[in-house]
Amino acid sequence: MAEGVQAFGEIWLGGRGGVASGVLKLAPSGLTWRRKQGSKLVEVKKDEIEALSWTKVPRGCQLSVRRKGGPTVNFLGFRDKDLDTLQQYARTTLALSEGVSEGALSTSGHNWGGVQLRGASLAFLVGGKVAFELPLPDVCTAQQTKDDVMLELHVDDTGAEVAEDMLTELAFYVPPGNEDFPAQGEEVPAAKVMLDALLPHADTEAAAADEPVCVFSEVGIVAPRGRFEVEMHLGYLQLGGQSQDFKVRYTSIQRIFILPKHNTPHTLVVISLDPPIRKGQTYYAHLLCQFPTDDDISVELDVTEEALAAKNEKNGGKLSAEMSGPVWEVFAKLLRGLSGARITRPGHFKNAAGDGVSVRCSYKADDGQLYPLDRGFFYVHKPPLLIPDNDIESVEFARQGSGAVSSTVRTFDLVVRLKGGAEHQFRNIQRSEWGNLFEFIRAKKIPIENFGSAQHGPGGAKPGMEDDDMDPGIRRAAAEADDDEDDEDEDFEASGGTDSSEDIDEEDDAEMIDEEGVAVDAIKKKRKKGEADGAEEGEAAAAAPPPKKKRAKAEKPATSPSGADAAPGSGGKPKKGKKAAAAEEGEGGAKPKKERKKKDPNAPKKNLSAFMYFSNANRDKVKAENPGIAFGEVGKLLGERWKAMSGEEKAPYDEMAAKDKVRYADAMKAYKASGVAGGGEAVAAADDGDDDAGDAADDE
Repeated sequence: MAEGVQAFGEIWLGGRGGVASGVLKLAPSGLTWRRKQGSKLVEVKKDEIEALSWTKVPRGCQLSVRRKGGPTVNFLGFRDKDLDTLQQYARTTLALSEGVSEGALSTSGHNWGGVQLRGASLAFLVGGKVAFELPLPDVCTAQQTKDDVMLELHVDDTGAEVAEDMLTELAFYVPPGNEDFPAQGEEVPAAKVMLDALLPHADTEAAAADEPVCVFSEVGIVAPRGRFEVEMHLGYLQLGGQSQDFKVRYTSIQRIFILPKHNTPHTLVVISLDPPIRKGQTYYAHLLCQFPTDDDISVELDVTEEALAAKNEKNGGKLSAEMSGPVWEVFAKLLRGLSGARITRPGHFKNAAGDGVSVRCSYKADDGQLYPLDRGFFYVHKPPLLIPDNDIESVEFARQGSGAVSSTVRTFDLVVRLKGGAEHQFRNIQRSEWGNLFEFIRAKKIPIENFGSAQHGPGGAKPGMEDDDMDPGIRRAAAEADDDEDDEDEDFEASGGTDSSEDIDEEDDAEMIDEEGVAVDAIKKKRKKGEADGAEEGEAAAAAPPPKKKRAKAEKPATSPSGADAAPGSGGKPKKGKKAAAAEEGEGGAKPKKERKKKDPNAPKKNLSAFMYFSNANRDKVKAENPGIAFGEVGKLLGERWKAMSGEEKAPYDEMAAKDKVRYADAMKAYKASGVAGGGEAVAAADDGDDDAGDAADDE
């Protein structure tokens, strides 16, 4: 946490679209709330804050931030003890002499009382207590009928988290003798005075100009799939399809992305929404609009000069009455001018061929494109996925092969782990993209878990895996592979360096097995051993020169230490002799198996994470509650319980992990300084691991 910044986790932002969980930070410059695993950001600058109020609500407490000239922002989920921290922040940092005022909600249920304007919010008071507060920007229509003021609220399709019931209309009866809004003679009754006070804060421009300012016909949208007529109004975006229509308020648009598609003449304009729209039971947080890259267009907006000037004053002057250029460019800039959202384009990243800004990969069961952006990653298209850099805990380059594996596996995986505990695995990325992605991620200072091995590329040496960290199933498979090494089949060894059609099945099997996380060499050798165990005489016969013609091989040495030249039936194992001879030949034979670095017994034990402390403390309890549970299911249940825990419940384990991390750092320093570590290779391995950990800490 940066100096002078205080953070509160699990804070909910209240609004008409329901509530959303996120993290609230109190900084000297103001308040910042960011949604968890989303792009929505709410910033309230210090000079915008007029007052803070504290109210007890169901399931916690609420902090209301009243803004100068803007609607009140409500944050829920605080604890009673958080009030002292907020009081100190309000008085010292925000320089609010009254601090945080405490109040109570009205629970009488009365529908009569007083009305008070608080910036751009309308508060209804009963007995001096707030019954409810309405943000006036949510009002699309306001009109007066005699002594009544009728308010209509925006209704769109971006209420992904709202309940089945939604407030759409609200009416206030304003008696002639009202003191809050006194009448100005018979011509201007009290209701008219109240209406005139509300209108400057209401979003009535959409209702005032119901006709669209621009229309794009037959726009192909990838998600939700279909062709739509896109109507851009002053206050909202209308998508008209054959079976369903969508209405999106511009305030729901968080960002606009322009993503050129690789090897196809199309460009995507992605509209990121929060909250998302819903079609059936599916929510769409990103609208993928696809346009031909080479098509040009000229448009003239159907809007008055006054409305254009008002929109430019509100959104930074980015809207022009006439626009021309590529259709995707005009569409994105027009949407930016109407909504005020920013446009994001691909930055410095280029693929290995240098002709694109994305890499092809698979996510779950679908193929797509991963766009490395300057401040995040965007995957399209099933499902569209935006990962900001701020949400990334670390990345890992997986499936890097060596030996026989590297000759068959032509792809690798990129695993992105988020701070909230979730992870996304992008699979089957071409090996040629390894270097570009690695350098791009390292330049952004995102921690790379396997930095030491990843910097050598997909064919580089794998880091030594400690026995304690190895999965038991993989350990058994590796042990069986070592025992069966002498029985390796001759045809398998010969086929390692060819791409003929005879080897296609073997390569496909290697890729399939490796995806499941099992050692490929172990599986293949074990399968060959099964065939060899039933035919020992066949092995002896195979050692003799075969009658049919075979592929040319390098000349063998005159003698073999493994008994390769022994006569059939002498009990020798010719397979092992051939392998040793091939290793001496260099390029003419298979590469010798690289020995794994042994763990130095003098090296300090690595530190444990908070989750590992939690697992060790609760593993026996889970087994007792679930007799006969499988080994893999124990970890699954522990992971589910860990994710469901609050930050307060995780605090003891976080503290133990922090202490263990300090212990490991001190022990490693002493270990390096002692100079009595067991073996040069082990020392080098320990140094590499410590340097990687230091790099990761610096990156964070």
